[in-house]
Order: sequence, then C-alpha cells, then structure tokens
Amino acid sequence: MSTADETTDGAPALAAPAKAKAKAKAVPSLEGLCVSAFVRQWHPSRSLEALGGPPRGTELAKKLWAALKAEQAKAGEPITCAAMYPFVRTCWQVEALDLSDGGKWLLDLSLGALRYAPSLRSVRLTACRFVSDDGLAFAPGLQLHTLDVSWTQVTDNALGTHLARCPTLTSLNFTGNAAVTDRGVASILGLTGLQRLALCATGITDASLDYLTYYTRYPDTQKGVQGIDGLKWLELSNTAISDTGVGKLVATLDEDGKPYGKVFKSLEYLGLSMTNGVGPAAIRQVKMKYGLDTPLPNAQRTLAKSNAVALDARDWVIRFCPTKDRQLPAPQRSWEQARMVNYIAQYTKEMNESASVLARLNAGLPPQQPSGGEPDSKRLKTGAA
Repeated sequence: MSTADETTDGAPALAAPAKAKAKAKAVPSLEGLCVSAFVRQWHPSRSLEALGGPPRGTELAKKLWAALKAEQAKAGEPITCAAMYPFVRTCWQVEALDLSDGGKWLLDLSLGALRYAPSLRSVRLTACRFVSDDGLAFAPGLQLHTLDVSWTQVTDNALGTHLARCPTLTSLNFTGNAAVTDRGVASILGLTGLQRLALCATGITDASLDYLTYYTRYPDTQKGVQGIDGLKWLELSNTAISDTGVGKLVATLDEDGKPYGKVFKSLEYLGLSMTNGVGPAAIRQVKMKYGLDTPLPNAQRTLAKSNAVALDARDWVIRFCPTKDRQLPAPQRSWEQARMVNYIAQYTKEMNESASVLARLNAGLPPQQPSGGEPDSKRLKTGAA
C-alpha cells in the first residue's frame, strides 16, 4: 500500500470518513434538540400554532407527541386530557370521526370531549349502545354537516332539545331508533338545509310525511317558514307509513299548475322496503312523478335515480341491528383520527373518576383513589360511579 493510501499512524485512509460519519450521527439534530427542549418546558397552555399546517406541521406534531409520551412514561405519569388539549385544538384537526360500535367504554359523557374539536363536521355513532339523548349535547356547539346516530338510544327528546339547534346539518340518520316518532320529526323542520334523512325502522307514521312536506305544499300558510324542500335522499323502510303518507310526496301543484307534482324537486333516492302499508299503485305514482327506478336486484321498493345512488344509499343505511354475528367493519382512521379517539377515551376515564370521587363525597365517604378497573354495568350506562 502506498503512502497516499495510509494515515500517519498506518491505518487505512478509508477509516477517516467512517469515523466522521459516526461522529456526525452522535450529534443531535437541531430539530431533535428543539423537540426535547419543547417537551421539557411543556405546559397545557402552550400553543402549537407555530408548527404550521400539513404535511410539515403534521410530522412535527407526531414527533412532539412521541417525545411527550416518552417523557411522561419516564416519569411514570399518564398523559392527561389537559396535556393532550393543545394537540386537539391545533394539530389533530379532523373533519370526520367514526366511533361506530364503540362498545362499553363510549358513553354519553364521552361525547363531551367532542366539544373541544371545533373542526368536526361529520360524526358517526352507529351501534353505540350506550349513547342516548344526553350524549348529543355536544352537537349545537359544532358546525356539523353529518350526524349518524343509528341503532343508539336516541329519542325524540334529543331531536327537539339538541339537533333542532344545529342549522348546518345536511344529513341525519336515525335508523333503528324506535323511540324517534312523528313528534321528533316535527321538531327538526327548521333544519332547512337537510338533504339526507333516514327514518328507517323508527316509530314514525304518515304524520311525519305530512310534516316534512307541509310547508312546500302550502307555502303561504306561514310567512318566513321555508320548510325542508331540498331533500335528496329519504329512507322510510320498515316503518308504519301507508299510501296516504307516500301520497304527500306528490300532493302539490307542478310547474304548470297541475295537481300531483313533485314536492321534493331534487329527490334522488326513496327507500320503501318493508312498508306493508304502501301498495304498488302508490309506488308506481312516485316512480313516475320523480323519474326514479329500481336499479338494485331483488329490491323493488328501493327507488333511485341510478344504480350508483342506490348503492351509496345502501351503504349509508344499515337496516338491521348489528349483532355479534353481523358486526360492523372496523373504522379506517388516519393518525389524527386515532389520536382523537385516544383523547375521547382519556376524557371518559377522567370524567368517570371524577364522578366516582364526587359520588363518594356526596355519600359522606372519603375520596378513594380510582382503581383503574373497568366500570360496572351501572356506571357504563349512566356515567356515574
């Protein structure tokens, strides 16, 4: 080996770059130093707006979150909702959240966490068995467009108390809630932007269709009341409606002043499966007036503009209650959506622990450190200890 291939101590010259590379690896990056410093000075009141938007802001948020979890684990402390909140407020900006089939942990009080996610526009709660009217108190505080509470314990009270105060709603799904009746439908007539409404397997009758079409059929009855005339999808399967109710859909004057025109000018889908009170003549009249068809095989009462609309609507409405044999597919969530679910779970845990302490104090007992075990069935249903 020549002199040019050796260092002064006789070692190969190629070793020098390797040493320099190893030394460079040992030096923390500026970004890593900033993350470490940020976590050491972490406080729930800190703002994360300086991280910026995606994709760069998202990657930094992931690194901060991982570092914060590691720091808390090192200290033997759980990450509280307060510590998560800056991420919820700034970084985990999700527009749609699917909490379907939430199981025993998802309670009415759990949904209180959604009040702190102002970016939410769509919430799905299908088959969340422990969600009832009280759980929907979060809705008026958000600019929701879509809400699916099918196969829950929601009743008319939630429609009148909470949902009637959500003017931005365009899609509502009450499928499977037998306690939703004509009274509940009457209470949401102020939601004039509604485009999709599912009342499948509810307790409605012909009166609901009378309510939904009234202000369109009689526009001069009450000045300033617009009514819900922009419906595109209407799901009425497995209800007690009859020919009389379906007749309300064509009981108006058409563009030429002739009777029996279309009430809902933009209607693309009408579900009438398992409506024994509706005869073939009423179905033919609706099909003819609205230009609908029966594009799905073996579904002669599923009326739609096209096969694509019918398929989308079929996915939108789960007509049969999910059971152990008929489970819902697991929701596909983004990184931010998964973190939001973690936040809701932590919120539920902390609220349950607070309720437990409060209950003991009200009973004259000393507060007890929560065991962290799974709540009993009573606590699951009520959110109380």
